[in-house]
Order: sequence, then C-alpha cells, then structure tokens
Amino acid sequence: MQTLIIGSFLSTVILIATFLHSKASLSTFLNPEGLIIVIGGTISITLVTSKKSELFNFFRLVRNLIISKSRSRNLKDILTECTNSIAKGKLPNDTGHPFLDKALSWMQAGLRGKELEKLLEDGARIEVERDHNSAQVLTNIAKYPPALGMVGTVFGIIAIFNGLGTDEGQKAIGTNLAFAMTATLYGLIVSNFIVSPMAELIEQATQQEELELAMIVEIVKLWSENQPAFFVQEHIELYNAA
Repeated sequence: MQTLIIGSFLSTVILIATFLHSKASLSTFLNPEGLIIVIGGTISITLVTSKKSELFNFFRLVRNLIISKSRSRNLKDILTECTNSIAKGKLPNDTGHPFLDKALSWMQAGLRGKELEKLLEDGARIEVERDHNSAQVLTNIAKYPPALGMVGTVFGIIAIFNGLGTDEGQKAIGTNLAFAMTATLYGLIVSNFIVSPMAELIEQATQQEELELAMIVEIVKLWSENQPAFFVQEHIELYNAA
C-alpha cells in the first residue's frame, strides 16, 4: 500500500511538473470533449467487454490490495484460533473467510483423505482462475484509452479542416491542432499512468490471494490428519513469512 501511495504521488508530480514547464499555456491542455471520449469510452468498453461477476470480483481484489497487510494478519489469526479450537475437539463453523468456511463445512460433513483433498485443490484452483480472469480485465482495458484518444484527435483535426475556409480558422491552425492532440495525450496518460500500473497491482493482489488459498488448503489438510497444534502453527508461520 505504501508503494502504491508513493508511486501515485510521484506520477502526479511528474505530470504536473511537465505541464507547468511546457511552453504552452495550461489552458491548451484542457479539452473536455477529449476527456469525455477517453474516460467515458473506457468505462463503456469495460462494461461491454467484462462480465458482471468479473467486475464485482475485480473490486474485491482492489479492496484486498488496499488492506492486504491487515488482511494477511487477520487470516493468520483466524487459522491460529481454528487450530486451537480443533485441538480442543471443537470444529469452527463461521470464520468470516468464505473459502475457509466452505472447507470447514466439508470437514463437518465427514470428508477426509483424498475426497477432501480433491475438493480443496479444485476449489482453490477455481478461485485462482476467477481472480486471474478479473485481473485480466484491466490488462485488456489498457489498450483502449490510446485508441480512444486518437478518435478524439481525429474529431479535432476534422474540425480544423472544416475551419480552413475562414480567416480565423487559418490563423488558429496551430492552437487548434495542439488542442486536438490533447485527446491523444489523455489516452496515453490514462493507459500508462493509471490503468497499466493498476493492472500490475491487481495481479500482485491475485498472487497474494493464491498464496492465502494455498495456505488454507495445506492447513485444512493438516487438521483433517489430526496433526498436533504446534506442528500446524509452525506451518502457519511459514506461510505468513512468505
């Protein structure tokens, strides 16, 4: 989370410094129509090309990324509490973690051995595939803002050509062309400074989710094998250190 804040801050500073030190006035970079085309078009394409479940899971990954450290500590505490409870002969049934609760329900149903192992591994694999599909949403969207920016620029150039027949249009060719090019600039900024970095961060969140699922699978297997609480706790610490 700290790197996310620092990186976002540095990117913002770089962009602002570039704008302020450019020879053009700041108003030259203001193009509401181009901004609408890039931002609105990106959102529209996201809705068209993505499933509702993928979008919901995407926002869940974003939330997990923001609270990743506290979430990892929470999962460690949950597994430790479950281990202590199982050592006392009581099987928990509501931990607050969906996949862990599902695994505990399988144990409560009496599943053990290969049957439980297969359900755990298949369930974790499906969860990981779902997360990767959701993370891919941003990776796919990153290619659209530059193209949408070009659309805005083409509209601006057409307007310039349309005005060449007038004296005012001919005198303002340079200014109007710079204005038209801002749409392409918006597309490049959205793609390279926002969407692509966010896609990398979401992929990191997916990898963290995969590690947590692997930890749950391994710990539940140890519970089903009636391994000593100390042995299980050491495994929890090993995953927590990864």
